[in-house]
Amino acid sequence: MKKIFLFAFSLVVMTSCKEPVKQYTTSSPEIETIKTLHKYFEDGNYEGLKDLYSEDAEIFENSFESRPVANLITEGKDSRSYIEDYNFKEGIKCEMIINDEGEKWVNSWAHWKGTLKGSNKQIEIPIISRFLFKDGKIVKEYSYWDNLPGYVAFEDLASEKLEKLEKTLEEDK
Repeated sequence: MKKIFLFAFSLVVMTSCKEPVKQYTTSSPEIETIKTLHKYFEDGNYEGLKDLYSEDAEIFENSFESRPVANLITEGKDSRSYIEDYNFKEGIKCEMIINDEGEKWVNSWAHWKGTLKGSNKQIEIPIISRFLFKDGKIVKEYSYWDNLPGYVAFEDLASEKLEKLEKTLEEDK
C-alpha cells in the first residue's frame, strides 16, 4: 500500500511540474519584425511600415503625444529627402520580454548614421526604442534619440552655403 501511495504521489508531482514561461529572449517573430522595420527605414520603404503596425498604433517619438502611422510615413519621407547613405551602423540590437501581464515588448538599440545630401556632413545618433506587440503587430512604440547632432550638421551646412553666397556676391561687385 505504501508503495502504491508513494508511486501515485511521485506521479502527481512529476506531471504537475510545468516548464516556466520564457520571459526573455533575443530571437522571436516580434524581433524579426523590428529588424524588418529598421530595414524599411534604411531602404526608404516607408509604405511597408503599414504592414508592421496595427491601424490604431500609438507612436511616441521624442514626444509625450502619440501620432498615427500615417504621420510617421509622411515625416519619414520628408526627412529622408535631406539624407543619403542612411544606415544603422553595426545593425540593430534587440531583446524581447514578456511581462507579468503577458505583454510582449521588444527593446531595440541602434546607432544610426547618415550623410546630408549635397555635403559630406555625417550625422550619427544613438536610438533606443520599445515596441509593444499584440497579435503580431506593433500597437505602441516609444523611441528616443538626441536631435542635436542633426541640428548642428544642418546649421553647419547652412553656414557654409551662406559663406559661399556672400563670397560670390562680393566677387560680383
